[in-house]
Amino acid sequence: MNRERLKQLLEQLHAELAGTDAVDPGLRERLRGIQRDVGEALSRESPPSTLRDRLEDEVAQFEASHPTVARRMAEVIDTLALYGL
Repeated sequence: MNRERLKQLLEQLHAELAGTDAVDPGLRERLRGIQRDVGEALSRESPPSTLRDRLEDEVAQFEASHPTVARRMAEVIDTLALYGL
C-alpha cells in the first residue's frame, strides 16, 4: 500500500472537515465523528476497515451541502478500495 498517498489524502480530508462550518447540529456532530475517525486512522499503521464503510455511508449526505468534503471522501474511498481495504 502506498501509505504516504493514503496519509496525504486522510490529512487533506481531516483539514477539510476541520474547516467546514455546519449549521445543522446533527450534521455538525456527524462531521466531528468523521473527523475523529480520520484522525484515528492517521495515527495507525493502516486504517481500520470500518473507515471505508463509514465514508461511503456519509459521502451522499455531503454532496449537496459540502461538495469539496464529499469529493475528498470519495478520493479516500477509492484509494482504500485500490488497496483492498
